[in-house]
Amino acid sequence: MKEVTGFNITEKEFKLLSKKAETVYNIAVIADYFCVTQPEIEELYNLTPIIKILKVEADFLNAFFIQAKEHKDSLV
Repeated sequence: MKEVTGFNITEKEFKLLSKKAETVYNIAVIADYFCVTQPEIEELYNLTPIIKILKVEADFLNAFFIQAKEHKDSLV
């Protein structure tokens, strides 16, 4: 098992969470791009700030897993 900020997770669980974080980030990037390129859709005016916050948070989470993986690889 591997301890990551107080949580004990297996390597398989770590890879699964890392993949899910990457997927959420990619979805947020696509949604953000859609909101930015479709200003004529009035409903997106209210949704765009939420998508931007989601993208920032997803980026942080994805970066965490990337850094943790790089740190783990450097220990091997």
